[in-house]
Amino acid sequence: MKKFLVIVLVLLIIVVGVIGYFKIKNEQKEKILTDIKKGWYVEILADEVNIREKGSRESNSLRMAQKGEVFKVLDIDILGDNNFWYKIEFDDEQVGFIFNSSKYNYLEDFNNPKDVAIPILKFYDPIYYVNSIDDINYDDLEVWDDKPNYEITHKVFHETGIDFNGRNIDQYWIQYTVTDGVGNQVSKVQKIEFNQRPSEDRVYNFSELER
Repeated sequence: MKKFLVIVLVLLIIVVGVIGYFKIKNEQKEKILTDIKKGWYVEILADEVNIREKGSRESNSLRMAQKGEVFKVLDIDILGDNNFWYKIEFDDEQVGFIFNSSKYNYLEDFNNPKDVAIPILKFYDPIYYVNSIDDINYDDLEVWDDKPNYEITHKVFHETGIDFNGRNIDQYWIQYTVTDGVGNQVSKVQKIEFNQRPSEDRVYNFSELER
């Protein structure tokens, strides 16, 4: 009986020890995660993303990052066309690189101290139909930037004249410009048609359009 009680006591100590160990480990993980989220970090959105040894697709894969994982960002390498390599810290201060692109969005970037991306501007339709110049809004646009503090402006241009076939030209164009917080800009031109033609003092001459 005494031997049985000793065994039970030993097993109880082991169970309590294991529970305590995992509790401490979970608390440590939560603290590390909290500390990471105080600074610049990324969270993985894709099911799996390679963490590579260097910022190159040809570089060795160190391991796969899983959806939902969070990593501290050390730096970022801008490739152009809104493609980036994030230099991250993972698994007890190991350093690796994760690729991201605004086209695919493998990850979400938080607390980024840099405004690194050039805004992306797309149209939903080739022609913007609107009642009057006062009704112009930006609902027909798709805009993306890595920071929320961008501004959209526009100008309307009136094109007149004769085309190569001798036909009269009388049409309007709208130029949108997206400017981000550090002055990066992108502009695009779309054809616009009005139900109520705007007065000439509210539009620009087509010759003034900068392409």
